[in-house]
Amino acid sequence: MEERLDGGNTHGGAVVRVGSTVRRPAGPWTPHVHALLCHLAEQGFDGAPRAHGLDDAGREILDYIEGVVIHPDHDTLVHADDDALAGVARVIRGYHDAVADFPVAGRTWSENGADPIGPYELVCHNDLAPWNLVRGDDGAWTFIDWDLAAPGRRAWDLGWALLGLIPLMPRQAPEPHVVSRRLERFRVAYGSEAFPDDVLAVAAERCSHEASRILRLGQRGTEPYAKLLADGHAETWALAEEYVRASSEGWRAPDGR
Repeated sequence: MEERLDGGNTHGGAVVRVGSTVRRPAGPWTPHVHALLCHLAEQGFDGAPRAHGLDDAGREILDYIEGVVIHPDHDTLVHADDDALAGVARVIRGYHDAVADFPVAGRTWSENGADPIGPYELVCHNDLAPWNLVRGDDGAWTFIDWDLAAPGRRAWDLGWALLGLIPLMPRQAPEPHVVSRRLERFRVAYGSEAFPDDVLAVAAERCSHEASRILRLGQRGTEPYAKLLADGHAETWALAEEYVRASSEGWRAPDGR
């Protein structure tokens, strides 16, 4: 029996649960994303679901992760808890370490969240956000929806994570001193030596890129971007870029400089 899974803006209700698995539409990048997930499993990284190939309908098969998805109903589990934020930061660092030696030559990746300028530093998840973060029944953190994975800058992955996890979005960001504290907590938990100095600037860059992409593709009528445009997402990200650029000086750089 198939159970439709709600949430997400990309697949429009096409994601279903079948027993202990999730079935999702596949793309040209799916075999390479599965290779990535298998590599992470071999490296002992447990913050991602396992991949199990394709079903008879051509859909990818992934583990169903028991627990609660943080956004939209459980944001306070991270937004109001610095220890939880630090735990998620450590999971992200664990992923970045585990993927460091993953071979990328000759592979196909989705362009939908990919870093447009690089340089390539690692394979980014590209959507490390509360809507892709599950807190398991045992308290473990797992990131789902790996179909946007692609090579890019470390700051490209981290900047997006900070936008949703601190959070740094207009009408969501806490007081500046709280943002500064949480940025520092995230930086230290992730590992100061590997944390990019330009992460806030790249977070603003990601907002701009997202707004432009939704506007460009939405105006062409390409789904799901036409719906995202109609729902105001391009404006949301444009305002977020403006907010981050205007506020980052008051927040101070995450490394305190």
